[in-house]
Amino acid sequence: MKIAVCVKHVPISENVEVDENNRLVRDNAESDTNPCDLNAMETALRLKQEAGGTIDVYSMGPENAMASLKKCLAMGADQACLISGRKFAGGDTLGTARVLAEAIQKQGEYDVVFTGSESSDGGTGQVGPMLAELLHMPDVSETVEVKAGNGLLNVKKRVDGGNLLLSVKMPVLLTVPFGCNEPTLPTLRTQRKANRAEIPVVGEDDLDLSAETIGEKGALSIVTGLEAASGGNSAEKISGSDDEIAAKLYELLEEGRNR
Repeated sequence: MKIAVCVKHVPISENVEVDENNRLVRDNAESDTNPCDLNAMETALRLKQEAGGTIDVYSMGPENAMASLKKCLAMGADQACLISGRKFAGGDTLGTARVLAEAIQKQGEYDVVFTGSESSDGGTGQVGPMLAELLHMPDVSETVEVKAGNGLLNVKKRVDGGNLLLSVKMPVLLTVPFGCNEPTLPTLRTQRKANRAEIPVVGEDDLDLSAETIGEKGALSIVTGLEAASGGNSAEKISGSDDEIAAKLYELLEEGRNR
């Protein structure tokens, strides 16, 4: 079975700089692998262990995204590829999906492609389904478990109130939510081996994409402004005797019910 996993290297600090075009300055930001992409990687590893095959990992981003690719190699991926270039900067989710799709197709056909459900820095949840469309694959979102069987994949999909069990034909793209499993921790030996790995870099000239469809030029949506998030609801401390606390709680519940 040939498996691909797409991961993103994201800022992990709240002190992230923004340039004059409202874009995150990623090059020097303290960053790490997007959390639910690690869950996607773990799901891929379990499928590989059960059904056999190989895992190729892809990431689009600046040079420091190599760290996430090497982490995936240390976890058990077979090969990795960094897609990096200035012309990719400033792209929207569709531009990102176009670049990933082109890079993946250059390596041939895959049976399963995994992505995280969303990134912690953007949170749109759009790249996975867009990538599936560009790869001409069906997709299943919120995949929490995958088992191989009789030429199909048995997929457990998270839905409101429970899980939906599906039998899915391949090729297929599966998006994996945060926290659905416990990612494998690299050992010191596997991480040291991964750190020595030579990871190829795919640039703008290696992909058959028009500059008008990627990066800032190809963006159909742009960030026009940023503002701080509101603090949300405040907490109220209740003190007094048991009867006084109970009365105050009742009063607050009634207030909430009548709003």
